[in-house]
Formats: sequence, C-alpha cells, structure tokens
Amino acid sequence: MGNNMTQAFSGLPIVLIMIILTLSTGIGFASAAVSDEKIIFNGPFFENYGQGFSNWSGDMPPPSGTLLLKGTLSVLPDTVNAGESVEFTLNLDVSAMTITGKSGATIKASGERIWSLDTTKLLGEQVDFQAIPDPELLGVGIGSQVPDLILRSTKRIQSVSIPETGKPGVYPIRAFIKGTDLRTNSVNLTVLNGSASSEFNNSSVLEEPGKTLEITSPAITIPVKSDSENQTSDLQIGAINGKIINEREIHVTSIYPFTGGAGNTMGIKIYGDHFTSPVYVTLVKDNMVIDAYNYCFAENQKYGVVMIDIPVDAELGTWNLVITTKTGKATIPFEVTPKLIEPVILSVDAPVLTPDAAEDVSITGRELIEPCEVLLAGDNLKWFSFYPKPVVMHNAMKIRVKIDAPLSEEITSGKMDLCVWNTDGVASTYKKAISFSLE
Repeated sequence: MGNNMTQAFSGLPIVLIMIILTLSTGIGFASAAVSDEKIIFNGPFFENYGQGFSNWSGDMPPPSGTLLLKGTLSVLPDTVNAGESVEFTLNLDVSAMTITGKSGATIKASGERIWSLDTTKLLGEQVDFQAIPDPELLGVGIGSQVPDLILRSTKRIQSVSIPETGKPGVYPIRAFIKGTDLRTNSVNLTVLNGSASSEFNNSSVLEEPGKTLEITSPAITIPVKSDSENQTSDLQIGAINGKIINEREIHVTSIYPFTGGAGNTMGIKIYGDHFTSPVYVTLVKDNMVIDAYNYCFAENQKYGVVMIDIPVDAELGTWNLVITTKTGKATIPFEVTPKLIEPVILSVDAPVLTPDAAEDVSITGRELIEPCEVLLAGDNLKWFSFYPKPVVMHNAMKIRVKIDAPLSEEITSGKMDLCVWNTDGVASTYKKAISFSLE
C-alpha cells in the first residue's frame, strides 16, 4: 500500500512541472502594473482631513492626533488594444493615532471623498470611483468616540473601456481628489493598435498629466453609528452596498445621502448619466409615494439635486428612491430614520440678483453643519451651489451666486426661496428670501 502511494505521488512533481512549462511557453498572461506607494497625507488628523470631523458633541474639546494616508493605483491588464477594457484598483491604507482629548467626544457629522482617475488624455474626460465615505475609510461613524489607534484599508475598483479610436502610446494615470492635493503616484497603461492614421512608437511616453482643473467635489454624509470596536453599522453597509437597479438607458451610479429623517426636508444628490429631461424623482414604499421638487441638474446631466419632504409619520425602514426619465428608470434603496437635527436660517442678506452677474449672499443661522450647500428656487428657475461652495464660519455663511438664466418666456422676475442643506442632507427653507430681476 505504502509503495503504491509512493509510486502514485512520485510522478506528480513531473506532471506539475510539465504543466507550468507548457503554460509559460504559451501566449503571455495579462499582467498588472502597480504604482509606487505614496504618502498621500501625513499631518494633524481631526483639524485637516475631513470637514465633518471638526463637528463634535459633548463637553470635551475635539481630540487631537496624527493621520497617515498611503495609497497605490494598479491597472489590469497594463497593455491593451484599443476597444478593450481595463480595471483600475485604488488601495488606501490609513493609520491614525489619537493623542489627547478623545474621552467623551463623539462625532456629530462626517463627509465623504470621491477619487477620480486622471484619464483626460486617454478618454477626454476623468472617471470617478465610487465615493468613499469617511466612516468607511476611517471606521468612525456618527455618535462614535474615536479609538486610540485606527488601522484600516479601503479598496475601490473601476472598469474603463478604451475607445476604438484610442491613440496608441503609454499613458501615465493617477488617482486624485478634485480640488485638493491628495493624489497617488502614476501607473502606466500601454494602448496598442490605435486608429489607422496614428503611428505607434514603443519608446514614446505621454508626458505626465498637468494639474487637473480644480472643481470642488460634492461633500456628502451618510449618517452611521459604530460600536466600540470601530465597525460601521448594518445600516451603513446596506446603504453603501445597496443594489442600484438601472432599467433601459438611464445610468445612476449613486445618491447622497442614503438616509433621511421622518419629519425632515432632505436634499438629495444624484450621480449618473443619461438623465434625459424631464426627470421625475419619488420616494416610494408600498402604496406611499412622495414626490420630489426643486429639481436642478448640471448642464452635462450627470449630476443633479432634488428635495423631498418626508412626512413625520413616515414608516421607518427601507424605502426606494425611484428616478424616472423618458428613456429609463432607476431604483435605489433609501433608509428613513428618526428625525435629524435641521439647520435654522435666521437672516438672509443679498442684493437683487440679475442674470450673469455674480453677487455675494450672506446667511446667518443655527445648527449649520458644514460643508453646507445652498439652493435657490424661483418659478421655473433653480440655482444650486455646484461650484463654488459656501464658506461657513460660526453659523454664518457666505456664497457667491451667478445665475445663468436661459432666454425663455417662462423665466420671469420675482422672489426666490433660499434652501440651506447641512452635510447630512437635512435642509431648511427661507421663503421668498432673495429678489431676482431680468432687468
């Protein structure tokens, strides 16, 4: 028996070697390229990294500490033909240490970050990864105390299709956050077999992409609680990973926030593509349907906002946010929670707004949790703070407003409501706060 087993296994190494040699001499495997690891941020934790982490409740002062954020970007495969697809992977590693002041302090609000691929020279546009909420990256949610030590890793994967007309060459590509100096080192992607009119030179490398146009990315919040061991709640995980169902030609990639309080007015941001006008948004559960209002979509129709009034007696739990256009429908899970703290607008100081003229608007209030957003709503005219963002200091806010009013008989002079959104999406409205004139 023993001899038989010895004989049976004695040939196995030879077989494995033959298999390896056979594979190694065949057509080459797809290889991945990985950027050098870069220290993306190294400095004070709570004062610098996340806007939301400066908001605390309790009698204790905000904690102080240090945070080290390192990251790499990889691409698989690293050599492709035009018309094929590649997969980029962003890996972020966080190590943070609390030094003083953590006892008794809990987070009141948090934010999120959207990392993008600098693919402008390759695709003519930048490509966004799925947003990374601070509670996921750092493992500290609203209502949670900061632990002594944080060690976490976060990953995002994004598939990119190379156009058939892609110009051959070697493209250095990096990941970055728009409007900041947070970025990874570059990874090289080689594109072969471009259009017939292009010449490929294996030795040519496209120059490092220049400084990206700084457009402040939306800052958003996903309310979440975490336990003493720094884990996000089931609600948070469900919100992040909740399945988005896109039907026909619409393509919704995400919404923020994923939750809203019963009795609150919520401002909701919608990201995606193919938002063919008109767009209709409803919050739906069983036979209950709540219509959105104050629709405002960016010119490229890839980013828009709406507002929804959630009734105080709305059933808590999972609802669906339904986005409908002429060419498709998208359904996204949305959690209704107990009522959240809402901002209070005390006063608004602004001149009469006119088309194409930039004016400063000042707002004072209470319970303003930055970063905030501002939406102006008049008859058939809406304006949202896509850019620039409001500046908030000690419950006072200032923002520069420039309304590009289209030439239309539907646009008339009149009063506009002013809506302030906190970072968690909770909103308040100051009726007829600002005058708008076509003259």
